[in-house]
Amino acid sequence: MGWVSGGLALLCLAIGLLHMVRMVVLRQDVAGELSHAAMALGMAAMFSPLGNPVSGAVWTVVFAVGIVWFGGAVVRSGTFGGDAGHHVVGSGAMLLMLAAGHSANGHGAAGTLGIASVVALGLTGYFGWHALRCADGCRRPEPAAGAVVVRTRTLEAPHVVAAAQLVTAAAMAVMLLGMV
Repeated sequence: MGWVSGGLALLCLAIGLLHMVRMVVLRQDVAGELSHAAMALGMAAMFSPLGNPVSGAVWTVVFAVGIVWFGGAVVRSGTFGGDAGHHVVGSGAMLLMLAAGHSANGHGAAGTLGIASVVALGLTGYFGWHALRCADGCRRPEPAAGAVVVRTRTLEAPHVVAAAQLVTAAAMAVMLLGMV
């Protein structure tokens, strides 16, 4: 099972780095890109068979800041839907996994079916649904513009973002399912 955890760690690391590059190159939605990068890198650290190089306290601060930042955006918008709501749920899921004591192999210490396991099961459903939504974004063709348009910046392509979020959502669902 170590090769599965190692493979997922590398995949999450690549997705985290992709979001960091998007943040630097595109300079759009910096907070959102940082949040996606933090979640992917945090999962890479949790999946890593080599251990987590960052302390749990640092990760706790990162994801608590994410909840506060995007929670403020949710309050300002008056709706929980959209990207801000998704970042609140993602940061909360990461905090739950940290609190449950995920080890380097991606297995939590929840043990019995307690409240954390029930919440993890609900979050697994959410991230499974989000992965399906992202899969739809990967396959949807771009609208015709009347002329052939060649994308010179792959980082901006909607299907690239959808694929990255698909991988992250699926990895999150796998990790949360390990808590049940």
